[in-house]
This record gives sequence, structure tokens and C-alpha cells, in this order.
Amino acid sequence: MADQKDKWNRGLDLFIESVLKPDPKLRNCAHNQECFNELMEVRQKILEHLESMRLHD
Repeated sequence: MADQKDKWNRGLDLFIESVLKPDPKLRNCAHNQECFNELMEVRQKILEHLESMRLHD
């Protein structure tokens, strides 16, 4: 049986997957607006923050 920590971490993992999943429309918009590198920098910072939210024993 999963405890609350495990449920939190599984939910977090799913959210991280959604951030990692390529979004061609969004990336195309970023290229058109000449901010693709900035978008990827924000993405990386968000992923780092999400990892810091993981619950440990």
C-alpha cells in the first residue's frame, strides 16, 4: 500500500514527465519569437525546482 510520500512522489514524477514531453507547437512559437534558448533555460530551472520538491525518507 502506498503511503502519502509515495503518492506525492508519483504525482511529482508525472508532472515532471509532462514538463519533459516535447511540445512542438510551443517550441515553434519560441523559435518564431526568438526566445527558444530562454524557454529551455526556464524549463531547466523548473525541472530543478521540481526535483527539490521530492519527498525523501
